Amino acid sequence: MINRRHLLATTAAAALPLPALGQSKPEKLVYVGDNGPWHYSMAEDLAPAFTKATGIKIDFTLLPVDPWNARLKAELGAGSSDIDIVQWSVGMAGWISPHMLDHEALAGEIMAKDPSWNWSDFLSGSKRAATYDGKMAGIPYRITTGVMHYQKALLEQAGITQFPQTFADLEKAAIACNKPPERYGFGLSGRQGAAIMSAFVPFLYSRGGGLIDFKTGEILINNDKSVAALEFWSGLVLKDKVVPPEAMTWEFDEIVAGGQTDRYAMCETFAPYGTLMNDRKLSKTGGKWSYDTVPGYTDKSQSRTWVDGHSLAIPKYAKNRDWSLAFIQMACSKEWMQRSMIRGNAPPRGSVLRDPAMIELIGWPPVAAAAIETGIPTPANPAFPALELSLRAALSQAILGQKTPKQTLDDVAADWHRGLRRAGIKAG
Repeated sequence: MINRRHLLATTAAAALPLPALGQSKPEKLVYVGDNGPWHYSMAEDLAPAFTKATGIKIDFTLLPVDPWNARLKAELGAGSSDIDIVQWSVGMAGWISPHMLDHEALAGEIMAKDPSWNWSDFLSGSKRAATYDGKMAGIPYRITTGVMHYQKALLEQAGITQFPQTFADLEKAAIACNKPPERYGFGLSGRQGAAIMSAFVPFLYSRGGGLIDFKTGEILINNDKSVAALEFWSGLVLKDKVVPPEAMTWEFDEIVAGGQTDRYAMCETFAPYGTLMNDRKLSKTGGKWSYDTVPGYTDKSQSRTWVDGHSLAIPKYAKNRDWSLAFIQMACSKEWMQRSMIRGNAPPRGSVLRDPAMIELIGWPPVAAAAIETGIPTPANPAFPALELSLRAALSQAILGQKTPKQTLDDVAADWHRGLRRAGIKAG
């Protein structure tokens, strides 16, 4: 079995040869993306290797989710040529697609120069996630989903030999593993930001609730099943008190740090965060984490979660198109995606996810693959980001006990009706 040191040495030596490019060489390429911890490999490993191969530096601007969206909307809306490489997520596809080149054609350019790059190795679901209204607006780099992370030994010590299959089982397990103030039964990202959505939505979907049907305009967020989902999720905080108090300030980095410092026995979060939590060099709990799909409401078959991801893309206005494509070619190669997986990425290449050595080394890939099969993609309609902001605020109010779950979601539905009217969409 390949070990970590051998794998890193192999991938470091396996950087793709760069094609001869007609454009003059810039001093740097400007990359704008979010600040999730999965960027470590890109910023600390890939970018230096690209610089060594080309002499071109990568100037990373990595921002929290909302400033990242605002920066891209402002610059792309103005037709700015100052950004060479855009990282965008599934929910941004609706508004960002008109500003991007056709990346199906760009993938064809890469294959014409290097057939071994193997475009067919990318999961079809990741290509769909990078496509909006028939246009592929980026090359998939990361395909993410939410799974359960749990310390198996702690559950076994509490007499639980099988990971909870239902909501009721999960609540009992969280209570059984709750040992405050040292360690709590359940962790979640409770800050009023982007991560709170990924913390709640799996329970919304697994309970049978929903967000909105943009085809019909039907608002689902405050139906009986959606309210029941919020009652359960907020109840872990307010009724059962199995969530660390500081989790109300947690977002992406903090949910990882909470796992690394043994603040909870289990949580639902991004599948690849398990790599960072389970790393013995980085984590107090390294080697103790196992993975499963989210419980169903009354049966495991009801398990549903979100599916999201990030693509790397070149704007229509970019002045260093060919060099940007060379960076994307290298970043999305099998060798560099394999390396990025070790440091927290979730590559969309099937060969990497199915690699037995990677499964043995990391653990979560087959669980993520199972979750993706039944997962629900983040809404990509351009109207949804504005709707999401009000839902984030409402979820925060619910887990702080400021409103009941029903009042919370009824208020969200009313706000969504107004927002849809402003967007020219008739609400059902």
